[in-house]
Amino acid sequence: MARRKKAFSGKVSDIDLRLMRVFKTVIECGGLSAAQTELGVGRSTISRQISDLETRLGLRLCHRSRSGFYLTQQGKQTLEFIDQLLKSTEDFNTNIASINNRLVGKIEIGMIDYTVSDENNPLVEAIKNFRDTAPGVSINLMVGTPSEVERGVIDGRLHIGIIPDYQRHPSLDYNYLYDERVGLFCGGAHPIAQAIQTKAALTEKEVYSHALVYRGYFESDKLRNRKQLFPVGSTVYQTEAVLALVQSGIYLGFFPAHCLKSMSGTNYEILPETFGYTSPICAISRGNRHHSLVLQDFLELLCQN
Repeated sequence: MARRKKAFSGKVSDIDLRLMRVFKTVIECGGLSAAQTELGVGRSTISRQISDLETRLGLRLCHRSRSGFYLTQQGKQTLEFIDQLLKSTEDFNTNIASINNRLVGKIEIGMIDYTVSDENNPLVEAIKNFRDTAPGVSINLMVGTPSEVERGVIDGRLHIGIIPDYQRHPSLDYNYLYDERVGLFCGGAHPIAQAIQTKAALTEKEVYSHALVYRGYFESDKLRNRKQLFPVGSTVYQTEAVLALVQSGIYLGFFPAHCLKSMSGTNYEILPETFGYTSPICAISRGNRHHSLVLQDFLELLCQN
């Protein structure tokens, strides 16, 4: 008769937390071999540490061999809980430090791509100024789609998100930061470019006849309604991809006007009075919990610029 694994007692020690961090690092690196440099120990040591964690939890977390590494179903579920536990531990440490008026800990910030290149965005200046008052705080940045950033703030992986303000979630707080100007653009080799260069009359109907780069995620109702009048040329998720396709001279594309400074070649904005608009950019944070002193101070600094 097979021996039943011992059930986890529910008591988490410092050793357990260390093993969980090892396990999470292995997953983030994509395997034991890739995690060796990150963890500073050999493959055999890492394998033993994961085995110790499996024994401690009474679960088979992953399959590992020379031919590959992959999570079991139990391992996938456990990883979600480990993420939550480690995040809660970090928040606890930050909150205790706040009680002692010591600004230490981490601030996790998510944003959409090509955000910091806008001179109106106060994020870089806020990070610089916050470093002077709180040198013990680490600020980590990630880039994703608006929905990815929003979801990261909702589930607690991110403390702050910087996204366009075109839909609001009831569990989040929204702080206005600045307005981003968006326009419709074409590359110098696009047929419309010739009309712009020669100052020829250009109608909306003619513009709508050309293929447009679409975004693969939810956008504002105003922009989605406008885009529906264009043929779909390509679908992408990053602003950088929009810029590349516009520069090719094949497609039209909507993107923030400040991105023009980072583009090569000649590019033109099309009928700015008709297709141009501004989009409010906000800092979002969870509204259903008391923010730590660290997060409160940074949010105040970010929003006062």
